[in-house]
Amino acid sequence: MIDISNLPLFSKVILIIGFSMGIVSFVLVMRYPIILILMKISPQYREFIKKALAHSKAEQKSRF
Repeated sequence: MIDISNLPLFSKVILIIGFSMGIVSFVLVMRYPIILILMKISPQYREFIKKALAHSKAEQKSRF
């Protein structure tokens, strides 16, 4: 295992940027499965999503 405290500053920054990019890409890829799981578990979240979708559809219709 690498001892992070002994690494130079530049390597620490690169390591932090790499982990940040990995976490962000994981969240972006897993966004829809997470939403589906939450909708299955929580009825309140399901209703919230339905209202949000209905609101966005109404907004799109009013634009045209």
